[in-house]
Amino acid sequence: MVNIEVVNLVPKFLNFFELANHEDVNESERWNLWKEHYNFAALPPGYDQQAKKQLNQTWMKYQSNINQIRNWKPDQIKFEKSFAEVKTLLGSDEDIPLVIVFFVSSFDNSAFVAPYDEQRSMLCLPIENQLSDIIVVHELTHIVHAETASLEMNWERPIAEIVLQEGLALHVSKHLVPGERDEVYIEMGVEQGWLQSCHEHRTKILNGITPYLSKSKGEVIEKFIFGTGASGHKREAYYAGWEFVDSELKKGVSFKQLASIKPKDIPDYVKNNLK
Repeated sequence: MVNIEVVNLVPKFLNFFELANHEDVNESERWNLWKEHYNFAALPPGYDQQAKKQLNQTWMKYQSNINQIRNWKPDQIKFEKSFAEVKTLLGSDEDIPLVIVFFVSSFDNSAFVAPYDEQRSMLCLPIENQLSDIIVVHELTHIVHAETASLEMNWERPIAEIVLQEGLALHVSKHLVPGERDEVYIEMGVEQGWLQSCHEHRTKILNGITPYLSKSKGEVIEKFIFGTGASGHKREAYYAGWEFVDSELKKGVSFKQLASIKPKDIPDYVKNNLK
């Protein structure tokens, strides 16, 4: 059974845009209008300065593409099919309630998953670009994985949990949407050549992240997701996840088995198998 609620924030964005799209509205006033009438970004809580910078940098692109945003229509059937496929692969036959939030981001395909309420997670999908099936499957994997492993989906969680979550999502998307180069599945939001550079420094990256696997502070998470990790590469947690899950699958461990590892066991499991 599919239990999906849709929340469409695009009308709220369009209302904000109409209020802010005037020559006499300066950057500060535009930011205040954004906070009052929209206030939704693909950033963790407390990242207001980054959200303000993002708004200022993207404003002219909104103006150029506003008709595309106005004409967008949701397609719920597509998501229901992908959701069912991910559940089957990860071995879930539970009725997982899901909220899909459609929003306007900054043309960077910044889909993400977060708690919606005590019972449900939300899959937040930006609409200003054409979303690929790979991104949709990646994010849906996080939703199903949270149910199969009883993950709490908190921002602060052990780095090992992020390594497993992201690695699993990357390889599930490769499995269910096959046929692309590896870079297409993993080089989301990074410069071209990132994966090859990571491969060239593989040992350094994996050795560098290992001492942090049990750490869960926000600044450590930021370091390995948004920052340059321990070895000078962006998104080192994603690369470690890609390599870790790839190694497990080659050993014969199934997607279902990986998705069932409980939070208390994840740090040791990842540490013992991240080679």
